[in-house]
Amino acid sequence: MNEVVLVTIETVLLPVSDSDEDRLNRLIDTVLEIAAPTDATVVVAHAIPEQDDGVVTTIPAISGGNYPQTLSQPEYDDLLDRYSDSDHSVDEVVSEHETVQSVTDRLDEAGVEYEVRGAVGDPSEAILELAGDIDADRFVIGGSRRTPTDKAVFGSLSQTLLLEAPCPVTFVHGD
Repeated sequence: MNEVVLVTIETVLLPVSDSDEDRLNRLIDTVLEIAAPTDATVVVAHAIPEQDDGVVTTIPAISGGNYPQTLSQPEYDDLLDRYSDSDHSVDEVVSEHETVQSVTDRLDEAGVEYEVRGAVGDPSEAILELAGDIDADRFVIGGSRRTPTDKAVFGSLSQTLLLEAPCPVTFVHGD
């Protein structure tokens, strides 16, 4: 007898950066299609690279474009400076990011539960580690077409997440 196994989606991970602006509505629409019917919690994530000897490594965005993937170190430092005490976490700082706020505003409007999480370190490693930490059932990521040269020189965060994600991935194409 064949057994039917139902997979429930309880946690959807949506990593975003400012380079997702052109496809942000499609990303959110996709997340809502997945999360709303299942009452899943959406984890809106934003990765911040660690500073290395005073130099912030700039990497391709989740979208695969040639934009910073994350808050720049100075932008992150400025946000940290706004808080005079150490009671504010990376998650709270990331929640100040404009792209993250755009996502959470839409999730609020739709009545979908969410939390904001900051991931620090190499973005692909940090996002994959976060996926494991939250036991993500689904990734929703954005991307656009890239030339073979772009892929060879810059790598592809989207490709890394697609290949190494611990759960199914829904990929939303850019324009």
